[in-house]
Amino acid sequence: MPNATPIIATALAMRALIDDTYPASFTKSISNVPVPGVAGIMQPRTWDLEDPNTEVGYLNANEVTSVIQHQGFRFWGNRTCSSDPRFAFETGVLTAQWLLDTIIEGCFPFVDQPLTPVLVRDIIESINAKLRATVSQGWLLGARCWYNDDLNNAQDLSQGMLWVDYDYTPVPTLENLKLNQRITDSYLIDFGKLIAQGV
Repeated sequence: MPNATPIIATALAMRALIDDTYPASFTKSISNVPVPGVAGIMQPRTWDLEDPNTEVGYLNANEVTSVIQHQGFRFWGNRTCSSDPRFAFETGVLTAQWLLDTIIEGCFPFVDQPLTPVLVRDIIESINAKLRATVSQGWLLGARCWYNDDLNNAQDLSQGMLWVDYDYTPVPTLENLKLNQRITDSYLIDFGKLIAQGV
């Protein structure tokens, strides 16, 4: 195939496109988004939406993202190379980076101010306000910030060093939707009523 683009370049371009078009792009992986401008795949792999026993299914089971053709060409897979399960998903890594950058930037006005209890309360409330807003937008499932006595001793505080703790729960990616199909006759119980409704 002439003028083939390396897949990594296409993946980076997709990440940039998602970052540019999704309001909370850190919650969306590159998986299952149509890739514009792709005419074909040099080494296509077998794939079936209903059957994981395909080449792409095997790669995904081993935490490797592949490319599929289904309603356009798409990356298929959400996993990173991290051995830490907290960062197994691309969106887990992106959320951690976005949240840290956001909190650090929000704390910039507090740096080099007098280290008083009022300042610490203001820092914590500022972070918690941002976390509440982020949760209310659906970008995190929950989060909070607090002062941790165990991390802040008198010597560190006297040297202008302050630690605040925060935790959060990122929005997980629905990677594996399971459908449980049942056949029932319960909808025949009111069969007469269904007939009457149509008259």
